[in-house]
Amino acid sequence: MNVQKSKQAGLLALVGCMMVISTACGSNAETTTTASAAPAATKAAESAKPAEKKEVTVSLLTSQAKYKEAYKKIAQKLKDEEKITLDIQIVPDDQYYNLVKTKIATKEVPDILMNNAPSEYVTVDAPKNMVDLSNEPWVSRLANPNLLKADGKIYAMPVESSSFYSAAYYNKKVFKDLGLSEPQTYTEFLTLLETIKTKGNGITPIYMSDKDSWTTQIFMTIGLPVLLGDKAQSTWDKLLTNKMKWADIPEFKTILTNFTDLYTKGYVNKDHMTATFDNAKDALATGKTAMLYNGEWTVGDLLTKNNMASDNIGAFIVPFGDKQVMGTGAFVQGFFIPKDSKNVEAAKRVLNLISQPAYMNMYYAENPGSPGFKDVNGGNVHPAVKALVDKYITTNKYIAQVNDPMAFVSPIFPDLWQMYVDMTVQGGKTPDQVISAWDKKYADYMKQKAQPGF
Repeated sequence: MNVQKSKQAGLLALVGCMMVISTACGSNAETTTTASAAPAATKAAESAKPAEKKEVTVSLLTSQAKYKEAYKKIAQKLKDEEKITLDIQIVPDDQYYNLVKTKIATKEVPDILMNNAPSEYVTVDAPKNMVDLSNEPWVSRLANPNLLKADGKIYAMPVESSSFYSAAYYNKKVFKDLGLSEPQTYTEFLTLLETIKTKGNGITPIYMSDKDSWTTQIFMTIGLPVLLGDKAQSTWDKLLTNKMKWADIPEFKTILTNFTDLYTKGYVNKDHMTATFDNAKDALATGKTAMLYNGEWTVGDLLTKNNMASDNIGAFIVPFGDKQVMGTGAFVQGFFIPKDSKNVEAAKRVLNLISQPAYMNMYYAENPGSPGFKDVNGGNVHPAVKALVDKYITTNKYIAQVNDPMAFVSPIFPDLWQMYVDMTVQGGKTPDQVISAWDKKYADYMKQKAQPGF
């Protein structure tokens, strides 16, 4: 699944802590040659003293969606034990991509920034702008090193080993009260939404957070490859070589039309244009909405940020085209170090510390999942998420989201996501208009990048 002007006033600073680089603190050099010199044994003892840790501050830039409360505990541990102050700067999701691009362009970068990997290697031009981390000590402990490589190099330290289980995460109490069950066909999914709309006493059937356009895109990012099925890979290949246009893909118009129908039929919240992902989780936890469509990280946030009862959280795939196939993504949340950072070595030290089980286990205790490191405890995975893995991942009933095979285009995907937002009721664009505008944007970009065939 894959998430790009500097608006410093929009940053929320959370002061945690960060490391200090060890420096030698051996005995001072002798200034005389008299017999009063310290005995050799004393000098040896002084040399054996542990190096003193100096205080240092390392900045970390992240978005609201990527930030987890566990990072505050990690930061406190860094400060207490390593004298490192981790200055965590949290940016609203709808500003993050543009802010990152602006900081890289102006070379006013943080010491560490979070982004998806490897899908965002292209977006940030990792070989040019990010530190090569291939030889860092934590690499040997990676659970899935090949996932992170581009041209044989690693530019981000992962949190997960892989991620993104797309599903409708729902409020079980709402479903029980209305006598609802998980749909097996797309028609049943629409019937489910209609039932909630007509009998739910004001409960929103499915909550959309279109202010955060990265959440808007998930319906299409997942729905299109599911509809394409066995034709998916050949479709991506033809798009990348200009042997096909997006307008030549009937499934693309189908998924855009399906998405638009959710709005025209009144199945989404009226304030969707100003609603954020945090608003969506609040609505689900309080029963104001029956479901939202997103990734498995939703569950961790519901439990830790919204205090939603664990046994009240359920999940089911949306059966696009009546297919029992789950869309997924081969990306992870990753820590990058910009080459223009003033604290590259300190940032490397921080990543190595955070990679250790003593730190990562703190994260997974609150956000259970699939760790990026073999020696880290992934915690107790929620039953709803485990059921998705057991039913679809372990049985090979899954397909990659658009963003992975089409990663070359990732720098302009946010423009497509905004087109999706513009297609909703207030936006007023039609699926055909979106497809036409995207085809032009896509072709212009590919020509600019001198992609063969364009």
